[in-house]
Amino acid sequence: MGENRRTTYTISEAARELGISIEWLRAGERRGYFSLAPRDRNGHRYYTDGHIERMRKGRGERHPRSTRG
Repeated sequence: MGENRRTTYTISEAARELGISIEWLRAGERRGYFSLAPRDRNGHRYYTDGHIERMRKGRGERHPRSTRG
């Protein structure tokens, strides 16, 4: 059988997957270590499997800040 993977994660789930705290994940976004996460219509961050993989591979690299429109 195929592996059941989620398609989106909350910030707490993403932090748990990465082995870091929610606070560090937020700070990492602010400081440019992680790209800014998209937000739902209520303003909550959400992450995909792709985000999680990029954060795992890109730890320590700085990302250019993007703006949300």
